[in-house]
Amino acid sequence: MIGRTADRFSRMRVATYHRIALVALVALATAVRGPNEAFAQIPFGGEVRQLVTFSFLPGRSSEALTIYQEEVIPLYRQDEAMRSFRALREVESPVPLDPIVISSFDGVSGMDESNAALRRVASQAGTSIGTLYGSIGALSRSHHDQFIEMLPALGHGDPTDQPLVALVWYQTTPDPADRFQRVLGDEVVPFERDADILASTGRFLISDGWDYLRILGFESLGAYQEYWQTLRQTNGGRGLEAITAERRQVILAPVDALRVR
Repeated sequence: MIGRTADRFSRMRVATYHRIALVALVALATAVRGPNEAFAQIPFGGEVRQLVTFSFLPGRSSEALTIYQEEVIPLYRQDEAMRSFRALREVESPVPLDPIVISSFDGVSGMDESNAALRRVASQAGTSIGTLYGSIGALSRSHHDQFIEMLPALGHGDPTDQPLVALVWYQTTPDPADRFQRVLGDEVVPFERDADILASTGRFLISDGWDYLRILGFESLGAYQEYWQTLRQTNGGRGLEAITAERRQVILAPVDALRVR
């Protein structure tokens, strides 16, 4: 009996040491990668994101993405003022679109710092960020810029870690300005947390008439459909519908080769 008890305690000590070692390794990885890499695109207070939607010339999108991957992304990785970067390609959309790229900054001032840092690291690499952007622009018919201020409390996790990412633009009715956020915070976000739906919300600073953007992550198109079918049956879903003047949505997929932090 004494032998078996001692053996059990020995195994417990080994398991405890393993757990401690695992915690230490996670902490070390976080310290090495830094908070940006550890938490990816989970919104933080004061965060501003820039969304650029491209429309490339026929047959030129692959060339443009190669410039991004081989020449631009290495510079972004050296730019500490750019908190993260994602590129999303079309999966399903009511209108044709080329990749949407999303850059994250610590406020608008962080965007200014990022621009200065990119000019510096590009110069050190013997190139110019303006020249690279110009090369991408020459392959484009147009591009569309929008800026949003992220609202960290109105979400859960990082939806861009999922295989499919839905972007949902909302134009709200002329109700009190905070009603949309109240419905999200009181009803919709708790529903999403319970269903483990990864989501984030931003309020537009610069847009073409839209008020809010929601970013939602899904495992599959079936999960996307199930989300909307279930949400419509909840108080939160009905509340959102009542104060939504217009909604636009597209389904995208992350381009892992163009991911920064």
